[in-house]
Amino acid sequence: MSKKQPHPAQAKDLYVSDWFRKARSYVEGQRWPWFILSAEHGLLHPDAVTAPYEKTLTSMAARQRRAWASAVMQALEAHFADVNTVVVLAGQRYREFLAPELEARGIEVRVPMAGLRIGEQLSWLNARLAR
Repeated sequence: MSKKQPHPAQAKDLYVSDWFRKARSYVEGQRWPWFILSAEHGLLHPDAVTAPYEKTLTSMAARQRRAWASAVMQALEAHFADVNTVVVLAGQRYREFLAPELEARGIEVRVPMAGLRIGEQLSWLNARLAR
């Protein structure tokens, strides 16, 4: 379960885990436009205010995760009509149906931390933030 503030906040500030804070610092340092993949809300703009929630993709059936990925894809298309590469830092459950939808549209999906356990992901992020 991800760590969240106990009160409504901008999405970029709602999530307070060490991993999220480092991932946020990494993408902001790259100056990439970025969004949060939320099990509850789909694609969340970092400035969107939202209340804490407990919903996770882990508890959803495959059919629900497919529908979630399709909704996220529609939201992405509205923001990035001519994007040709997407970098995803989220876990496998968040990518499993979303990545194939992106690739089917000719969008390259990069997952720099694929296959890394949480401690390894933190080390990967720390190494890039130290530069």
